[in-house]
Amino acid sequence: MPHPELAPVRAVRPETGDRSGVPTWVCPACERENAIAADRCEICGTPFAQLFAEPERRVEIDPSRALRWSLLLPGLGHWMVGHRLDGVARMVLFAWTFGTVVLLALTRSGGSLGSAGALFALYAVSAITLYGVSAIDARRIATGEDPLVPSRTLLWASVVLVVASVLLATVLSLPALRGG
Repeated sequence: MPHPELAPVRAVRPETGDRSGVPTWVCPACERENAIAADRCEICGTPFAQLFAEPERRVEIDPSRALRWSLLLPGLGHWMVGHRLDGVARMVLFAWTFGTVVLLALTRSGGSLGSAGALFALYAVSAITLYGVSAIDARRIATGEDPLVPSRTLLWASVVLVVASVLLATVLSLPALRGG
């Protein structure tokens, strides 16, 4: 029995230019074929790494449900809508700020915060703001709108909070370090 002859394999996309034998990658944005050595698309500038990026998962959820999830725990609404990383960041940031408020309140005897009052206020305002803005943002994302506070802004706000905390704690502890 003779074996059937196999048809020659053809490239899915025709080569552009003379790339004979050089491996290529196809840009996910403009579909331009680029040499494998190129770290960005020669036409639109899309990075090679974009080929491996997962598409942002968008889950259809009722906006009021996303708001309620976020009121239960800031970031949970983002998680339910499909913005997992942003949701986790908000959960961690809220746990940190709210946890600090609780610890400061519990460690002060007699109800007076004393010199830690400023630090308490900084973290209390941060926790309350994060709580409210996360709920609003979860609702906005569920409706397809842009959030009030995007991930990058949240990251920089966290950095500012850390720096302000360190500076404030340093200023508050200086009198004790000087012996007074």
